[in-house]
Amino acid sequence: MTTIVNEASIRMTNDFTSQLAANIWGHRFTTGQRGPEYVLEFLNVLYGTKYNLNASEYDRKKAIGLRKFIFEGAKEGSRRDTVILDEVHKRKIYETLDNEDDVEVLRDFLRNLEVIIYNANGKVTDRSWFVKMLYPLHESLLFFELRTNKNSISFERNFFARGGELYYLMLAYGTENDHITRQFIERRFKELLQANKVIEKVVNKLNAALDEDEDAKPLKLKSDSGDDNVPWLPALDLNLYVEFAKEIKALISLNIDINEFFQLLNSQICFHLMRYMFDRVGAAEKNIFFFDCMDGANQHISLLSSKTFADHESLVKFGFEAEFENKFNKVIGNEEEGLRDFLDWKEDPDLFLKKLGLSKLGSKRKQQISSALIKSKEYSDLKKKVYEVIKEAVTEQMKKNQLGITKILARDGGIANYRTGNSYRYIISDYFLQTLVYVNVNPKESIEFSEFLDLLYKKYNFVIGEAQAKNSGLYERSKLNIRYFQQNEKHLRDKLKQNGLLIEFSDATAMIRNPYEAWECE
Repeated sequence: MTTIVNEASIRMTNDFTSQLAANIWGHRFTTGQRGPEYVLEFLNVLYGTKYNLNASEYDRKKAIGLRKFIFEGAKEGSRRDTVILDEVHKRKIYETLDNEDDVEVLRDFLRNLEVIIYNANGKVTDRSWFVKMLYPLHESLLFFELRTNKNSISFERNFFARGGELYYLMLAYGTENDHITRQFIERRFKELLQANKVIEKVVNKLNAALDEDEDAKPLKLKSDSGDDNVPWLPALDLNLYVEFAKEIKALISLNIDINEFFQLLNSQICFHLMRYMFDRVGAAEKNIFFFDCMDGANQHISLLSSKTFADHESLVKFGFEAEFENKFNKVIGNEEEGLRDFLDWKEDPDLFLKKLGLSKLGSKRKQQISSALIKSKEYSDLKKKVYEVIKEAVTEQMKKNQLGITKILARDGGIANYRTGNSYRYIISDYFLQTLVYVNVNPKESIEFSEFLDLLYKKYNFVIGEAQAKNSGLYERSKLNIRYFQQNEKHLRDKLKQNGLLIEFSDATAMIRNPYEAWECE
């Protein structure tokens, strides 16, 4: 398997900012998704490959009848109609499950498994029945997002199977030379998603009564032809993917069930995707993560944490702008090569917009670019006046469609949040804290608290307390009282204790402990 990007791959995207994002992060990695959806997509892809991290394609499930049964009475899209299960299939279900009471109990149980998706304001999103998803207590409850068009129901790929496909590829690349880790991840996920035989038995009965037909064409995961429906990742040092695979292996090696794992996987995968994005633009190396462990109680700590989040966002923005400049210069070429094109573009600006992939810009923006191009007197004006007008338009698109990804991943992964009157700041939620312990401390083993903080600093550039603040230079740059960093460290220590992950022997000695047993393969 290779991660090299060729020119055919660049043609996969239609608008300029999507091309830039694809060049940086890979095809099919854009806004519009929430943290839990990345996890569900990844599990759908893995299940669709029959738990094979070396697959070239994967199968999908619609589960239309099952979803109609579960969400009967829920709204159906913007028309505000309600989904209804036809009487024939209702009667078959009643016959299969013996009585109506059992049917309603089962429906309520399955409906309560819905994965609730929250918007940026923390409110529950209003989602149609065909895009609702369930906690994967068993692989039989995994299915693809759908969309309705008049009387037809088809797979939705504009929103579903984007980041999940890319994460699958990250683990595939990360285990390419480590078959032991690959086989463990494959076996463990298969065991987790097939363990609940009771759910499987009930869903199989429902599917039989509902006459489910799942004859869908598989989706490709690899292609040499530049197919625009195939995901791909840019060339990258595989060490990051290797680390992701090892951490996922460590997390799922714990002897807990898939229901408990889901929130942990959500936090872990969001963090991995954030690290991937930052790594691609060099932010992970240039900036530290300073976490506010005091829940906003100390304004100095909170503001400093907000600044580190903003610094990361700025580096993502700068990386995007650098990619934009490279792409723009490549399109217009040098004066000797591009003078004839320049004259053609002045005559017909639409040719220029199409060449840059800007045909889908709003009419106002297109008019601004066309006007700047027509007024250009010399070829050099392309790199000055026209460039600035396009950069403004692209930056607007970028803010709308690309830069929000880091906020979504951070918020949904419990890695950052937003406070009224303030900006985003890095925090450590309970689930994120648990994943940090579980992937860095072996099952039933312990390490000293200060050693744990040093490990997080060396591995992830995490700054929590006094020692890391001094070592990173943050203490000196911030000009804050050292007492603030000490208080921040104490709050993390208290949070670990509240989560049952820390044992105090004295004020000076505390041990971080992973309380779980290791899973043993049968």
